[in-house]
Amino acid sequence: MKKILFICVTALLFGMTGCEKDNIWGDGLPEMEHVYYISFYKTNVNTDALNYEIAANGAARWRINTGTWVNTNEVNISSPIPLQFYSERIRSYDAVAYFWVTNNSGSTLVAGTDYSVITESGTVITPDAQGAYAVTWPQAKKGVQNIKIKRLTSAKGVLKVNTFNPAVGTPNANDIETTVNNRTNDYEVRLLTFDNNKVTVTLN
Repeated sequence: MKKILFICVTALLFGMTGCEKDNIWGDGLPEMEHVYYISFYKTNVNTDALNYEIAANGAARWRINTGTWVNTNEVNISSPIPLQFYSERIRSYDAVAYFWVTNNSGSTLVAGTDYSVITESGTVITPDAQGAYAVTWPQAKKGVQNIKIKRLTSAKGVLKVNTFNPAVGTPNANDIETTVNNRTNDYEVRLLTFDNNKVTVTLN
């Protein structure tokens, strides 16, 4: 009986020691404290591709990979393209992430002429000199914000929406600098390398 009691007490002490280690374990690396991530909101971030179409008659639809097309009610406006901001903190500052809309190979659509980028409420977003569109995340809170592509003319072409600047080059998982979406004195936003070139908008 004494032997059984000794074994039980020993096991209990070891269990308490393990809990204590968990309780005093640090809150991650200090250098990662103000690092956030941006990507497109999808069920399987690394494999799903989001495809959007806006026909010449204004009809719009979307689908995941080669799945079933889903029609939308808005004329000449794509279904929402969801951007997800990864954060587990609430800060005193707002965080800004960027995305780029560029022509796919052979396409010559002109932003502001053939199409515009709008928020979910319909406000036009204007890119900066480098072609970057900004999305602000108040107090760096995690969440999803939708953008849309609005067709303005009958011009046809294919657009790609990315969280990296194609003019700089494709991000490389082995080079952290290539994954930086935005960097300020207060924070850094990074992109997910396996999520590039997965959002296509076709004006046909």
